[in-house]
Amino acid sequence: MLGALFWAACGAPAEPLLSLDEPLDEKLSALCSGQSVTALTLTGVSSYEGELAGSGSWVVSSSSNAARLEYYVNGVLSSSEERTSASGTWYFSASGTRCGWHTVEVKAWPMVIDSSGNRTTCWSSPRSMTRSVLQECPASVAAGYQNTTLLKADGTVWAWGQNYFGQLGDGSTTDRSWPGQVLYLSGITAITAGGSHNMALKGDGTVWAWGNNSSAQLSNGTNPPNTPRQVPGLGGVIAIAAGDSHSVALKADGTVWAWGYNSSGQLGDGTISTRVTPTQVPGLGGVIAIAAGYHFTVALKGDGSVWAWGQNLGQLGDGTTTYRSAPVQVVGIGDVAAISAGGFHTMARKHDGTLWVWGTNRFGQLGDGTTTTRLAPVQLAGLLHPARLSAGGLHSAMMKQDGTIWGWGRNTYGELGDGTTTDRYSPIRLGNLGNATHLYSGTYHTVTRQQDGTVWAWGTNGAGQLGDGTNTTRLTPVWVIGL
Repeated sequence: MLGALFWAACGAPAEPLLSLDEPLDEKLSALCSGQSVTALTLTGVSSYEGELAGSGSWVVSSSSNAARLEYYVNGVLSSSEERTSASGTWYFSASGTRCGWHTVEVKAWPMVIDSSGNRTTCWSSPRSMTRSVLQECPASVAAGYQNTTLLKADGTVWAWGQNYFGQLGDGSTTDRSWPGQVLYLSGITAITAGGSHNMALKGDGTVWAWGNNSSAQLSNGTNPPNTPRQVPGLGGVIAIAAGDSHSVALKADGTVWAWGYNSSGQLGDGTISTRVTPTQVPGLGGVIAIAAGYHFTVALKGDGSVWAWGQNLGQLGDGTTTYRSAPVQVVGIGDVAAISAGGFHTMARKHDGTLWVWGTNRFGQLGDGTTTTRLAPVQLAGLLHPARLSAGGLHSAMMKQDGTIWGWGRNTYGELGDGTTTDRYSPIRLGNLGNATHLYSGTYHTVTRQQDGTVWAWGTNGAGQLGDGTNTTRLTPVWVIGL
């Protein structure tokens, strides 16, 4: 600076420290010329207990040496970072996400960092990737033989439909075609519906049951079955499932416990003896999810393998039709992320988003275009990344990540909701419903909960299980009143 002043004083022109003649935008344009994000991936996005998470990778052009990454949830900037390398992997998470469908977007821009550490972001050359994800809602629905149950966000449970065995939990045995609150329940986190009994899981890990107890499926022979009572001797439970006349619980330690009817070995204890109290399924650990069908049970282990036991018309997936009173591994499938058990068939979604089915197929409930029973899993082509699976009595339903509902199988009572009573051997879309967050198939009816909180149902309605105030069978979805 002193030298510049000296030369200026002597008549020589001074060299400015910065050229003020060249506009800044022209400098940026020159510096960013040819810079680009050559690759950006969003390989996975997930949601669990209010937290969204995503991951992927990026690559910028060879003349760039850094990247700016911004992460958006539903179009709103959540966080950003600058990564000082030409390629790498990224990870993003956001907590406190409300339930429902959300859009996760990652945007990337190339950057140039000079030897002095000055950073230039080339804003004119962005690249982005977007994916939708479902955040599970606190409220859910469950459908049994002729009744339906709803868990509200406030932890209360509501039910409607057949009440002959007290399965509505209101202290009576009167059928009801509209929702009514189940007595004495609060702080509930999960529900499930069996043939004619229901169960609820509290946040403290206890299990409560009501309805039909003719096969000890309530594990409580002394209390009135038309109001919920705690299943004795059972705690630390994180998931529940109900079959036609048996009940299943998954504990936090990965063990599985079962009780109730056991004529086909569906309790998995090596016998066919009915159990009045919860009995541990021996030799089975590391389980992360359970499902109960008519007279069989399915478990998903943390290693992605699937195990099943009980009645076997092909639904156990072990390549035979031999009934099993102890768990056997489902053959030819691994890396499984979700399972669902129906009347006599089973569904599974793998981590790669593919859908697999096995079991009886008389009405096309496997959705493979045939009526051929499958003794081992087969893949359904073209159905990728289902958000929810729900195997019904003799039909199947699926909710895709965009909230649309698809169904196939028996349709005698309109359980597919397509306006007909025609059985479908391949998946069809239910055209007038989208933005669903929950889906549950009963024996002959189907229920869905929408993002706006409304509940819709279709199929047989002889006991009022559709909740629309009537006993009229519906071939298309109707709104459940009073919620």
